[in-house]
Amino acid sequence: MHQGSSSVVIFCLVVALVFQVWVTVRLRRTPLFDSPQKNAQTKLIWLVPVIGAAIVFSVLVGEEQHERRHDDRGQSS
Repeated sequence: MHQGSSSVVIFCLVVALVFQVWVTVRLRRTPLFDSPQKNAQTKLIWLVPVIGAAIVFSVLVGEEQHERRHDDRGQSS
């Protein structure tokens, strides 16, 4: 493998690792899910690399948006 291509592979692995850590931290800090849900989603993040993190991130963002819309409706009443 050439020096340039190995650098690209290492860069991609580091980016994937950082993404997974970031999603894990966001998940563990959110009050939207209870502990068993967080544990299951954390396992998904780390047992199915990148894809699992993308799925959990998508669900987390969707739930946060839903909560935000719900809170906005409650405040305007």
